[in-house]
Formats: sequence, structure tokens, C-alpha cells
Amino acid sequence: MGVARTAASGYRTVAALLCATLLTPPGHTEEVSWGSLQGGHWLEVPGSRLLDVAPDESPGGAPVKIVAWSGAALDTRRNQVLVWGGGHSDYAGNEVYAFDLGVCQWKRLTEPSVADRARTATYPDGEPRARHTYNYIEYVPALDRMLSFGASGPYPGGGGEFSRAVIEFDIERRRWISGARTDVPGPASLIGAQARFDPASGRVLVIGSQRAALQAYDPASNTWSQLGRPTRVRVHATAAVDPLRRELVLIGSGGKSGAQALRWKLDKAAEVEDLSQRTTGDKQIESAYGPGFDYDAGRRRLVAWSGGTDVFVLDAENLRWSRVRAAEGNGVDPGPANPTGTYGRFRYVPRYDAFVLVNAADQNVYLYRLAAP
Repeated sequence: MGVARTAASGYRTVAALLCATLLTPPGHTEEVSWGSLQGGHWLEVPGSRLLDVAPDESPGGAPVKIVAWSGAALDTRRNQVLVWGGGHSDYAGNEVYAFDLGVCQWKRLTEPSVADRARTATYPDGEPRARHTYNYIEYVPALDRMLSFGASGPYPGGGGEFSRAVIEFDIERRRWISGARTDVPGPASLIGAQARFDPASGRVLVIGSQRAALQAYDPASNTWSQLGRPTRVRVHATAAVDPLRRELVLIGSGGKSGAQALRWKLDKAAEVEDLSQRTTGDKQIESAYGPGFDYDAGRRRLVAWSGGTDVFVLDAENLRWSRVRAAEGNGVDPGPANPTGTYGRFRYVPRYDAFVLVNAADQNVYLYRLAAP
């Protein structure tokens, strides 16, 4: 082991100790508690760069681009964030990473394949080809697996969608499984696709881009159902489920394309609603490039982030956005959003009633708790 890798290991050990020290209230017996993270404050976890656990030798491209146009999934059983991506001309590595939210440390779950330059769904060893995962990877509790709904932006040439197969990552055995699930049906392109778990129904809601229809995947029966007619969906957006109001909301478009805000009522079989002309308040987040977007169960609100210390909170009843500034005394700023988008790497963690942000592979992980209303 070289000096640099030894130093990185030392930093990760310090990160775990600092995470425990900063976040565990006195006398608390849980391994790590986020109880002392104040509302309206950000916390940077020292020594928590994903890049520090990347392979010593790159299989192709730049390891710093592991998260280029790629998302993440929240493994609620093991209390960890799963990151998988790369693709296009950015990075050839297909390894899966996990950030343990209890000890605030990264670990690499798989090793990279030897990459080739074909346009197949897999590398020569049969493992899935590196790809831009946008927001279409999601953890499914009933299966205890992370599912990838299709594939786009393959290494090395990109060129958009290259598979509609649903593949699954067995987290316990650290291996990929293909061929067991029904492909994602049309219509839609899977460039910039969304996949979000609906806890009420146990299904995964999937929506692609261009001319797209909202689809629901039932993991128990391995079947798909279409919810409503196709509509136009632009890429570089992020969707989130509001389980209280039974809605799927999608925002973001890449700035120059203008605002995009769409809503589906999940229990009424209603057509999609274009909210962009109806929402009010600080609504510039609707034009953000692949913003972070998730449901805060503690405050019962959808919360979005796209750089800096501010977040944007949607009042779904009145369709009004509010920009929420950091609390007085907050001294941490996660900086600008990753220029390739955030997508699913801004996640609400119910266990800690707070958010985790993986902004870039060469930056530390950030934690954030929204202040009580």
C-alpha cells in the first residue's frame, strides 16, 4: 500500500471518529447519531471523498467522473447510499460504491471490469458496462436489491439509450443479476430517466424522457402498468414521490430549456399536470440542471437543492416554492452543484431526519437538516 493510500485510509478513520464525535449526543449508545445536527445547518464530513476508495489504476477515463450524469440509491436496510455511474467518455469503471451513514465512510463493493470499446450492454466479463445512471437506479426493499431501469450514455462512445433491460445488484453478495426482470416498456427514451420507489404501493415509478408515459413496476409480480398517456418530458430533471399526497413530482430542465415542473396524482389515474405555469414563489429551481430533489418526511415537504447553502421547499397545497436560507451561525457551504447534475445524490434519510449530499467524487460528503417549520 502506497503512502497516498495509507493517508487516505487515515483520513477515513479520522472521518469516522469526527462523525461520531460531532453527531453523537452525550450518553447516546447508537454507533453514530445525527442528533446534534441543528436545523438549518450543513455539516461537512471530513475525509469522506469517494475518490479516496477508487481503484489505484483507472480502467479508462477519469475516476473523478464516477458521478458524471449519475445518481444514487438509498439502501435503508444497511443504512447506506449506493453510487454507480461513470460512462460515456468520462469513466470506464463499473464498480459500485456505498457510503455508510452510521460511520460516515465510503467502501468499494465491487472491482472494475476490464473495459473494451464496444457498444454492448456488458463488458467482456459479462458485468454491466459503465453508464450515466441519471435518476434511474433505485433500492427496492422487498427485493433487498438496487435495480437499474435501462441504460444510457455507455462507455466509451455515449450516444444515448443502449438497453431497456432491468438489472439488479445483490447488495449482500455484491454481484449483478440480469435476465430475471421484464424490460422497461415504451414509449420513452431512457436518457435522463427517473425511477422512484413508492412506499405505499411497493412499486417503482419509472418515467423516461422525450415522449414518455409514467410506468409502474411491481417487483412482486414482475409486471408493468402504464399510468396515463404519454407526455413530453425533458432530460436533466429529477423526480420525487410525495407519499402523503400520493404524487410524483418532476422538476428541472437544464436552465436554457426553461422551467419544467410536472405532477402525476398516483391514486386517481389522472393525466399529468404541467405545474410550471401555476407555481409561484422562488421557483428558479424548476430550471435547475438535474437538481437534488427528495421528500422530507419530518416536515412533509418536497425539498430541492442545486448549489450553495439554500434549499427550496414546495408547498404542494398552494403550489408555492420557498427559498430557505441556512440558519444564522451556519459556517459550512457545499459550494456550486456538480455541473453534470445532482439527481439522486441528494437524499433524505428517514432514520436521521436529515439529508445526505454526494456532490462530487473529489469532495467530502455533506449532511443537512431542514429547520422545523
